[in-house]
Amino acid sequence: MDQFVFSLQSSLVRSWTPTRLLIFLLVALVGCSAGGEVEKLREENEQLRQKLEAAREEATSLQRGETIEVLSTDVYFKSGSAELTSTGVDELKAVAQRIQEEFPDRTIRIEGYTDSQPIGERLETKYPSNWELSAARATTVVRHLISESGLDPTQFIAVSYGATDPVASNETARGRRRNRRVRIAVLPSPRDYSRPFETAW
Repeated sequence: MDQFVFSLQSSLVRSWTPTRLLIFLLVALVGCSAGGEVEKLREENEQLRQKLEAAREEATSLQRGETIEVLSTDVYFKSGSAELTSTGVDELKAVAQRIQEEFPDRTIRIEGYTDSQPIGERLETKYPSNWELSAARATTVVRHLISESGLDPTQFIAVSYGATDPVASNETARGRRRNRRVRIAVLPSPRDYSRPFETAW
């Protein structure tokens, strides 16, 4: 069968005029060239996509920093409160010591988070929403870290996310526990723009 097809193709080609054969060859060459250009464009597009993704990750790192501790509010805070438990106080002493030893000149970012459950009626007068509760917990951590570390208060940033940035599903009790947290992060040192290829960490 293959031999028959080859013979048929050969007969067709032999029957073409030189002009027609030349046009066929030119079209084939252009097709190969176009295919190569398309593949090259695909590769360049993928490289650009990877660079953009890396730039987004770097921008996120510059803004939100490197995580050094995530505190479960179920363990380190009293229920429905911004008051630390004894375990929370002890843990923040250890965190403050680490910050003082390893990051004495860096900016420390504290982020408060909650699950999506509405604030109960008993707490609404003090915390109208999860925004206020997560903000209160973040600032409580800031105050204790400043007190324990002796660092300049201007080195600290407190941010409230409320229920807007979950790390797990709020549909389960386990997921909600994970979402109720305080993140402590250290921001990179100011970049030396005279040496743009030097990493900030």
